[in-house]
Amino acid sequence: MGTKGAATLLAILCSLLLLSLSCGCLAPESEGDQTALLEVDTSWKAARKIPQTLFGLFFEEINHAGAGGLWAELVSNRGFEAGGPYTPSNIDPWSIIGDESSIYVKTERASCFSRNIVALRMEILCAKCPAGGVGIYNPGFWGMNIEEGKSYNLVMYIRSLESVELTASLTCSDGLQNIAAAVIVDTNVSDWRKIEMQLLAKGTCRTSRLELTTSKRGVIWIDQVSLIPSDTYKGHGFRKELIHMLVDLKPQFLRFPGGTFVEGILLRNAFRWRETIGPWEERPGHYGDVWNYWTDDGLGYYELLQLAEDLGAEPIWVFNAGISRNDQVDTTAIAPFVKVFFYGVDLSLVDHS
Repeated sequence: MGTKGAATLLAILCSLLLLSLSCGCLAPESEGDQTALLEVDTSWKAARKIPQTLFGLFFEEINHAGAGGLWAELVSNRGFEAGGPYTPSNIDPWSIIGDESSIYVKTERASCFSRNIVALRMEILCAKCPAGGVGIYNPGFWGMNIEEGKSYNLVMYIRSLESVELTASLTCSDGLQNIAAAVIVDTNVSDWRKIEMQLLAKGTCRTSRLELTTSKRGVIWIDQVSLIPSDTYKGHGFRKELIHMLVDLKPQFLRFPGGTFVEGILLRNAFRWRETIGPWEERPGHYGDVWNYWTDDGLGYYELLQLAEDLGAEPIWVFNAGISRNDQVDTTAIAPFVKVFFYGVDLSLVDHS
């Protein structure tokens, strides 16, 4: 190594030594209090307008935000599917009116809907039933908010080998105050028959329930019971008072139907959007194992697109790409998920008017 090279190397080593010494000397000072100065230019010349598209709504089916919330359906577990496909099964939150000597209910795989095969079999045992009859009732989601002067659309499917005399009524939670009632008398229900009627409330009760009762001995099969207010937002099935609040927020986008809800704890319980379209009676529903409750998926993919349109917001759709909280498909097997995604995009572009 030449003299010039040695001098250069010495200079580098000396510089490193001085740097290490200075750092060591400054170390105690760096651990102490220091003063930092931050200058903020608040003049208009430095301002940048925040895009309105940054303001929107994130929707997730959590804590019954949809089922029992935005979606106006008042009946919980309307198709008796929440207890699972194997019968007899739990019918919660449905309960019986009467005692075991007067009525016996159980679920059977007897529905006319192939994708929702479970139905309720209600056998009336009493020859002389108590006043008001015996039957079943549904409290909805923590009680049905029934208001005087408003009408409610009731739909259900029934079947019996004999003539039917069935009363549908709205009562307060104790069953004593009758707010609305209609009687179904039918002699031709040997095959499943769709019953549609409107109940007009004569009073107000915030914790009402729907009762289906009879005093006629025999067996009645019941399935897909729905009760929805007749005055939903734009007739699209959403609760007016809640949607008006969302409209006032002027959201520029709506992200749906959730995040973790879409994944599920297990992939088998993930949100499958294709099973949430079509006639509501044919939607199988699913158990959301993340938030631990059943949804019949009446509020499905199409309805959430409709909600975005009603709000004047751009839809941001969250879809499942083959992953849950605990399992996932191999990337080599992801093609079906991609195909379903593009099908969903195509469906959203179709004019359904």
